[in-house]
Amino acid sequence: MRPFVFSADAHVAEPPDLYLTRMPAHLQAWALNSLAEGDHRLTRIGETTVMRVKAGLTDHKVDPETTRRGVRDLAFRLQDMAKDGVDAELCFPSLGLVAHRIEHREAALKTAQIYNDWLWDYLAGLHHKLVPVALLPVVDLGDTLAEFKRVVAQGYAAVMLPVVLPDFAVKYNLPDWDPIFAYAGEADVPIVFHTGTGAVNIHALRGPGGAIFNYTRQMNDAVDTIAALVGGGVLDRNPEAHILFVEHGAGWLMGLAERMDEVYQGHEPMIRPKLGRKPSQIVRDQVHCTFQNDVGCLVTRKALGPGALLFATDYPHGEGTFPHSRELIERMFDAVPDITEAEKRDVLGGNAARLFPRANIAVLHAGAPV
Repeated sequence: MRPFVFSADAHVAEPPDLYLTRMPAHLQAWALNSLAEGDHRLTRIGETTVMRVKAGLTDHKVDPETTRRGVRDLAFRLQDMAKDGVDAELCFPSLGLVAHRIEHREAALKTAQIYNDWLWDYLAGLHHKLVPVALLPVVDLGDTLAEFKRVVAQGYAAVMLPVVLPDFAVKYNLPDWDPIFAYAGEADVPIVFHTGTGAVNIHALRGPGGAIFNYTRQMNDAVDTIAALVGGGVLDRNPEAHILFVEHGAGWLMGLAERMDEVYQGHEPMIRPKLGRKPSQIVRDQVHCTFQNDVGCLVTRKALGPGALLFATDYPHGEGTFPHSRELIERMFDAVPDITEAEKRDVLGGNAARLFPRANIAVLHAGAPV
């Protein structure tokens, strides 16, 4: 029996008028929308452009016969998952990835509610196979916690925060976040950070090498957020909370854990607050990352701990692994000859089944030990 495969990074596409039609009239200036402009696609908050990319920039070039219609049509989605050998997916938004840039408190909360209610209904009957991730606003942390509790009561098994907080938000090293992370532990619902969310500088370097630099450095956003949550003591004070970083790679995680240990010991007189566990132990206990084309993280799997790594395809994006995920997985495993069958099952799906217990995804592959 083949192992249960869970992709911890996949996307759905909201209806293009979702936020325009559901946002109250007095908040229309903050409604997310998308607009074609020549050969480019604009992502906007009201009439303000926050992202401009060339249309078709990430279209898949390897397998042109597939149009990835599953991003908008669930029947095609299930067909694509079967084609790729994927049993379940964690589902993120498309247009909603920029929602955390909304600085108006009421509009930020309403945007999250619009998306969360739509997504829950859209995936009705498939929540164990297409696991929805709820948006949490960050303008006011009281709203963050209230929406967190509302979506958990609705049935959500995962929530997302921006990997880079906008200037108007409370920074992740501060104890103001403790109630949110305490509730994450209490509810057994992990907090997920997807790449490119929040105040990400997508054009940090222009000119020669810009594309390589700008896409590569996105892993630094995860490094910064982990270091803030560990160094500020938020994770240490809330040991039941788990966090997952999506589409940042994972091969760097062990190096980060060791570097924080070195700093914690070498600069001990300046360290505030003091932690109850070594930074590396906090990482092993509570931090998880997805991987896609990342043999390096598999090499460090034993030092990271058994639950740190989760496979992801990034469906339907062209830089993802669909429809060749099975072949890619086998090539990665071949490059790590000492990996055991149990470890393969863990990183492909077992870790996800344990990290998202409320999703009950394990029922999809009852014969797989998760």
